[in-house]
Amino acid sequence: MYFLNGDRLYINPGRRCGNVDEQINSCLSQLGQINSGKKIFKLNFFVDAESDDIYNEMKADIEAKVARQFSSEVIMNLIAQPPLTCKIIVEAFLYDPSEWNTKSIIKGENSAILFQKENTDILIGNVQSDQKSGYRKDAENTFSALSEMLEEVKFPVNSIVRQWNYLEDIIGFDGDKQKYQEFNNVRSEFYNDHFEAKGYPAATGIGTNRGGIIIEFVAVKSSEAITTPVDNPEQIAAHNYSEKVLVGEECVLKTTPKFERARYLELFNKKMIFISGTASITGEKTIGVDDPALQTEITIQNIQRLYSGDVLKSLSDNKLQPKYGHARVYVKNRKDFAAIKSTFKKHFGNLPVVYIIADICRPDLLVEIEGKVILE
Repeated sequence: MYFLNGDRLYINPGRRCGNVDEQINSCLSQLGQINSGKKIFKLNFFVDAESDDIYNEMKADIEAKVARQFSSEVIMNLIAQPPLTCKIIVEAFLYDPSEWNTKSIIKGENSAILFQKENTDILIGNVQSDQKSGYRKDAENTFSALSEMLEEVKFPVNSIVRQWNYLEDIIGFDGDKQKYQEFNNVRSEFYNDHFEAKGYPAATGIGTNRGGIIIEFVAVKSSEAITTPVDNPEQIAAHNYSEKVLVGEECVLKTTPKFERARYLELFNKKMIFISGTASITGEKTIGVDDPALQTEITIQNIQRLYSGDVLKSLSDNKLQPKYGHARVYVKNRKDFAAIKSTFKKHFGNLPVVYIIADICRPDLLVEIEGKVILE
């Protein structure tokens, strides 16, 4: 990761016509050949899973292979989102071991890495619940596990600066309650008033095919860090949405999605903006219904507003040059891939990017994009 003097790499299998196991082995082999002086500490595997049994078997198999290959603790996350160009893509996170001391934090099946340097602590990890005992219960379990992880290293809740929320069947229903809305209700209860003074984390809430609920997070505790929310004036902040865009019965409590459109982080002279999952929304209305190219265009315009000249002036007295660092592009329907990819490349060229199939938090949204902007 950038602020760990590291990197983020996307690894594709060498042979895209092999079966899933062969492609996993190909990716792991390539990871073993990285010789940059940086060290891998986290791996996200994006892959399809046709059933819960297949998901659980694949997760156990990959965990065992990762444990055999790496001598130090590596956090592993299996995200049931099919890549659009092969059967599996691996996202590898690296840090500079000459700059940072590390400590593994293990709480049951959940894990994180604590990075320490001078008077700065950074906690990066993921927690998961897939108990099939009701969606609200899984949401409560994941936030409870996140709370335990933070408490273990004495991090306050408001130390979270970036969060990814992977939600199985995100726009489906558990009885008469929409799953994404149930997740948002539990998130609001967990956050309570912890973020009132400094704004919410940047975040992505995205669908998966399996796995229940996974929360991936970055938390920072440091007297050196400067962090602040970044808004897009063309969009209503998600946490200020009106009742008309929230799903559920009129008489039932519905809370808004608690995240910022983006979040600025400055640490040890490294400056960056976390770009939240962004879609084709103006105000709080979806734009470009049934038009994937237009939705991609509007989404990119929304992202570019988050690192506009006016935004950069408000963040620093120095003249900052923005460079988009990487992206994940979530595509709802495979048939829209060509139009979405063409539009994305028109703006960002050969930027490191992964395209994956994932359901999005509104039925009429066809694409969602996230990433980071490095400021130099």
